[in-house]
Amino acid sequence: MSSDTPFSANSYPAFPAPDAANAPSLRYASFPHRLGGYALDTVLAGLTLGIGWLIWSFVVWGEGQTPAKKILKMRTLNATTGTPASWGHMAIREFLVPLTVGTAILLTSGIAWIVWITLEIVFYFTKGNRTLRDLWVKTVIVNEA
Repeated sequence: MSSDTPFSANSYPAFPAPDAANAPSLRYASFPHRLGGYALDTVLAGLTLGIGWLIWSFVVWGEGQTPAKKILKMRTLNATTGTPASWGHMAIREFLVPLTVGTAILLTSGIAWIVWITLEIVFYFTKGNRTLRDLWVKTVIVNEA
């Protein structure tokens, strides 16, 4: 992976799955950058009582971003096509998967929380810097900064 591959706002190279041998070099978002994104989304949601963050999310999901990804210049791409994730794809990634995991956490008295966090961190260090959620919904997070 080359860290000097630039991305413009409207130009994304089509690429096969990140583990394919002929995939072009991409600048994947680093672990600290993504962790900062999670933290910033949490802070923004808290500051806006969740309502402002949710409205902002609905607007930027169509660009393959969350409010924090927008601020930190990261973008979620469809791992199959290399295009920004669609609004529906982002809704599944940012709402349905966490809702499912949250339900599992409630039903298992919190044990699933420890398992989920561990799996998210462990899977991040696989090919393409993809978390378990990225693998499930076939996305990659790139750094546009």
